Amino acid sequence: MNGPSGAGVGRRTVLLALGLCCIVLVLIVVWFSMEERLHGLLVDLELDGPDTSRYQALREAFTQQLPHELGRFPRHTVTVDYVHFTRLTAKALDPQRVDFVILSPQGTPWHRYQGDAGRKLEAAKEMIKRVILRDNLPVLGICGGHQFLASAFGGAVDFIDPAWSGKRPERYPKEAVAERGIVPLETMRDDPIFAGVVSHPGTFRAVESHYEEVKNVPQPFVNLASSAMSAAQLIRIPGKPVYGLAFHPERCWNPNECSESAVPEGRRILANFLTMVSRNNH
Repeated sequence: MNGPSGAGVGRRTVLLALGLCCIVLVLIVVWFSMEERLHGLLVDLELDGPDTSRYQALREAFTQQLPHELGRFPRHTVTVDYVHFTRLTAKALDPQRVDFVILSPQGTPWHRYQGDAGRKLEAAKEMIKRVILRDNLPVLGICGGHQFLASAFGGAVDFIDPAWSGKRPERYPKEAVAERGIVPLETMRDDPIFAGVVSHPGTFRAVESHYEEVKNVPQPFVNLASSAMSAAQLIRIPGKPVYGLAFHPERCWNPNECSESAVPEGRRILANFLTMVSRNNH
């Protein structure tokens, strides 16, 4: 009996190769279809004019480091645009264009925001409030952004140090009491933002650097964490992915960044927020 002809073997080889190519193409299509793209907007709240290099480390954390903590499937690509609060528009906050908003830290006393800057700050508050209540857009306020967020909903913000309450210094006075360094915070209630960080009731560490604080938690927010010095440390609107953090979760992720110790809790908190953004997208 004659064996298979060379032509027959060749045809089978070609067909097998084509079949393998089809399988590879299908796998490639499936792989890329499982990629999720999240797009954020960083609103710079510093009084000084626009500076796109400001908070670059925070932007890099969201775009380069945190996406790897969202799980293997689907793959996540995160991008973050920048806008100074004086140039913020309703179009920039359109949920069809942006998946989440970060309200930046800032280092200028709020009473300095006068004149045109003051009017634009109030306009920014109204825009942020509207997209939170109407569009359910995820929002994260950090330090000054936390104070801005509370203020947008009617919360009072003033110096931690009662001796400076109501005063109007040109810049934050070094002699005023401030909350600085790595501080233990106590949870006030359970929340998904604490996943992998702490079980309620419990304590976790945070990096603090602020002279002013939220004096009262406005409705519809609730307070999730407190420190010995400043009560409103982590606020949230229940049922919405909207948080204000009095501390700096973007700092001290490894021992090389801080002289005291690493504070990985902040990294986990930011990753938890980004996970909520991903879920909110579906």
